[in-house]
Amino acid sequence: MALLEVDSISVSFGGIKALTEVSLKVEEGQMVGLIGPNGAGKSTTISVISGLRNPNAGKVVFDNRNMLKAGVHRRVEYGMTRTFQRLELWDSMSVYDNVRTAAEFAARSRTDFDPKQAAEEAISELGLGDVVEYSTSQLPTGTARLVEVARALASRPKLMLLDEPSAGLDSTESERLGHVLAAVVRRGVSILLVEHHIDMVFQHCQQVFVLDFGRLIADGDPQAVQNDENVRAAYLGGHHGATV
Repeated sequence: MALLEVDSISVSFGGIKALTEVSLKVEEGQMVGLIGPNGAGKSTTISVISGLRNPNAGKVVFDNRNMLKAGVHRRVEYGMTRTFQRLELWDSMSVYDNVRTAAEFAARSRTDFDPKQAAEEAISELGLGDVVEYSTSQLPTGTARLVEVARALASRPKLMLLDEPSAGLDSTESERLGHVLAAVVRRGVSILLVEHHIDMVFQHCQQVFVLDFGRLIADGDPQAVQNDENVRAAYLGGHHGATV
């Protein structure tokens, strides 16, 4: 059984269908991409998986547990963590304290790691050693993004849900982040990556799912998805103006 199984989830906002029977899987030790044009439903999918939004139908199974009755904190305890499309850092705290606090929260319900060591390792892995004493409010957006990823990593998760982690990063930073995430996966952590940086997705993900207007229109390995006519139509259509 996959580490994460999303089965036929649907979400409606009033009369608007944000997601319609979306299903996807993430295996252990795998990086999976979730892509699609703006407004396709990617962040809504992440919010359902992480417990911030309840679906109208369908289910989420994580590590053989049905998650629909599990709150956000319970999902974190089970080994799920996420980042947000909009930065959600504690601006009054330093980089180190942001990351260390996340590790301390995780340690409350687990005894399998030292939070100090976990925080230091995450900071090192994301290359943040030079800014550990800075308040996150002093950081450029690109660096703050890396802090958010480090904070998610510091809880030693089984699954990381990353919502646009390269937003605000330049091409060099994005390339480095892609390699860091690939190294995290090689250590056995699974990642569901929502990302506008398509090159990162196709380079590092083993499986890619594509949403458009709240529906899954394609899934497969990166090469198959790149060649899919429905994906090309979604990205090249006049109402989206993007390329794939």
